[in-house]
Amino acid sequence: MATEDWPQMGAVVLDTGTDRVGVVLGSNARTVSLRPAGGGEPWNVRRDAVRPASPLDELRARVAEVNARRGWGR
Repeated sequence: MATEDWPQMGAVVLDTGTDRVGVVLGSNARTVSLRPAGGGEPWNVRRDAVRPASPLDELRARVAEVNARRGWGR
């Protein structure tokens, strides 16, 4: 896949700088806009700091989201 085609809107990626999983909202030559998969505040990250999320990355994000909703880990 050509670099300019990646990441595509809706792709699930890992922000390697913050270790957060997000869904791609859009991108330009320098940055990618992400939001948490379960909804929430979007954030921007440098394009070179994202990679496709592995199944394990996605699972960790879902578990963290469920735990946050239940108030666990407080």
